[in-house]
Amino acid sequence: LAQAVCCWYKPAAPVPSRTMSLKAKKKDAGQKNDEDFENSILARLTREHQELSVGEEFTNDVTVLFCGSKKSGKTSLVDRFINPAKDEKDQPKPTVALDYKYARYAAEGSSSKVLAHIYDLGGDENNDDLVNIPVSAGTAGNLVLAVVLDLSEPHSVLPSLERWLKLLQVQSAKSLEALAKESSSGSKRAEAVRAARAEIFNGHPDAESMNPFPVQLIIFGAKWDVLCSDHDPEKRKGLCRALRYFAHANGASLVLSSLKDKTSMNAVRSLLRQVLFGASTKGGIPEQLDPAKPICVLAGKDSLQNIGAPSGAQAMDRGWRDLIADYFPDPQRMNKEPKRSESEQVADELLKYPESSIDGMVEQRLEELQQYRRQVERNQRLASEGIDGRKDGTFAA
Repeated sequence: LAQAVCCWYKPAAPVPSRTMSLKAKKKDAGQKNDEDFENSILARLTREHQELSVGEEFTNDVTVLFCGSKKSGKTSLVDRFINPAKDEKDQPKPTVALDYKYARYAAEGSSSKVLAHIYDLGGDENNDDLVNIPVSAGTAGNLVLAVVLDLSEPHSVLPSLERWLKLLQVQSAKSLEALAKESSSGSKRAEAVRAARAEIFNGHPDAESMNPFPVQLIIFGAKWDVLCSDHDPEKRKGLCRALRYFAHANGASLVLSSLKDKTSMNAVRSLLRQVLFGASTKGGIPEQLDPAKPICVLAGKDSLQNIGAPSGAQAMDRGWRDLIADYFPDPQRMNKEPKRSESEQVADELLKYPESSIDGMVEQRLEELQQYRRQVERNQRLASEGIDGRKDGTFAA
């Protein structure tokens, strides 16, 4: 860039006569430098950046966070979005803490590429504080949240969904507020994000009954094939209607899928490609509301009238919770045993067998976790600069 700037400068003026005063020399030199700067590449680039619209300033990078319970299928969806040809039998390793990948996409005929920062949050409840890494003021201007639910354990679907919705709602709203306070462009971008979300639901007959997320939200249901094989159609229909209700009430798109079902996986990839890169699918993403097949419905396209209400319910939220709890009882509650996280169980086991070497290893792992968090942030910065990070995902269009 320095060489380019030098090349852009005009040739120096002839040497002035010796009779010119020192003051006049300084004045002319100052004027010349001002003129040279005004005509330099650096000045032109500065002006072009200032003329960028708020939308253009935030279009090159987009962040998406996948979260959900342990072994819910988050990593499998991420891997098959990046690499559609990946074998369904290829099982990924469980995510520890927060994993990071990225993918680039360039529209046909475009020279610029959109970079997607893809975060995969481990399902342990102790990882909740890691949400503020991908969901922050720096990412809120172009952010997508994806909650993945494990349909093979239907009793845990609604509790898991509501837990993540509560956590993400607070963090995303806080991040948008922080973005708005950072700068005038940040304030304009935050307002544009809110306006774009509100526009989707303007004029919708259920607008007064909805509480849409401040950023884009997708609810994925994985392992549809297990739900179909293990439970009867009536219960499956009830769960589908409940998920449609919660997705609709929160302004989310809903896509249920199975790695064994090509149509549903195409819907997953098409939706992600649309919200992350703005790449539309020929013919659009087909709506699918038949509970005999994986559901697919975009944000703002469903309605309370089509979903219906749970029988005998006074409050919709509570009615759907009660219905699903009746259809799919929690095995833990049936055994009257409190549900405990995996980390709590491991901690109890360690207390039974105190050993200095083990205790030292635990402290070492905690320190490694802190280093891992710093490395995730570093990888994102490198990816933004076009430098290969720890993992490089090549997006297949």
